[in-house]
Amino acid sequence: MNDSKTGHRPAALKVLVALEGVFAIVGFMSGYGLLSSPSGEGLGLSIDLLDNAPVSDYTLVGLFFVAFYGILPSMTAYGLWTRRRWRWTDAVNKWTGQLWGWTATAALGIIMLLWIVVELIFVGALSGIGGALQIVITVLGVVVLGLVTRPSVRSHMRLED
Repeated sequence: MNDSKTGHRPAALKVLVALEGVFAIVGFMSGYGLLSSPSGEGLGLSIDLLDNAPVSDYTLVGLFFVAFYGILPSMTAYGLWTRRRWRWTDAVNKWTGQLWGWTATAALGIIMLLWIVVELIFVGALSGIGGALQIVITVLGVVVLGLVTRPSVRSHMRLED
C-alpha cells in the first residue's frame, strides 16, 4: 500500500525506524558471533553465565538474536516506513486496528523487555558491560513502546480500509 501518509512520516516514527535499523545490525552481528562461536569466547562471554540457563551453549541465544533482534526489526522497520499491507497480515491488522508494522514494533518492544526478564531469571544481573547492556536493552524496550504508542505514530499507522 502506497498512500499519501508515506510522505508525511511523524518524527517519532523516523526515530523508531532508525532504532530498528540499529537493532537489526547489532542483532545480526551478535547472532553471527554467537553462532560462529557457541562457547561465547568469540564475543568474550563465559560459558559459565549459562550455568542456570536451560541451554548448554550460545547457539539458541544466537538464533534468538538473529530472529528477534535481526530479522524482526528489519521487517518492522520496513512495515513502519512503507505502511505496506498484505492479505496475509489482515488478521493482525483487523485485530489491532493498526497496520502490521505497528503491531510488530509493539511486539518487538515487549520481546526486548521479556528477554531481560528471562535473562535475569536464568543468568541474574550481570556486572560490567553485561549489566550495562541489560540496562540499555531495558531502556530501549521502554523507548520503543513509548514511541510506538505516541498518538502521531498510532494515527499514521491506523488501518484504513
